[in-house]
Amino acid sequence: MSTQKPGLEEMIDRIIDNPAYDQMGGYQIFLRRFAIPVIMILLSLFVYTSMDQYISSSLNIVVTAVLTGSSLGPILALERYLALRNAKK
Repeated sequence: MSTQKPGLEEMIDRIIDNPAYDQMGGYQIFLRRFAIPVIMILLSLFVYTSMDQYISSSLNIVVTAVLTGSSLGPILALERYLALRNAKK
């Protein structure tokens, strides 16, 4: 048995043939690869600009990183909730 890593074609075939990625009309991959990072970036920009006038710049970067990082769990939970809710329909 070979322990060689699968190539790009095999990984794409696994994704295409996986019924879990058919949820939400095929937008599951789009949400995980594009929309979630964009939401994180927009959230960090919002936090940074809204806190800029109240605290110093170096502390603002730390606060932005902490708030953005702590929002990752709820964003992924919301994405999972939407996928489960759509799977029941």
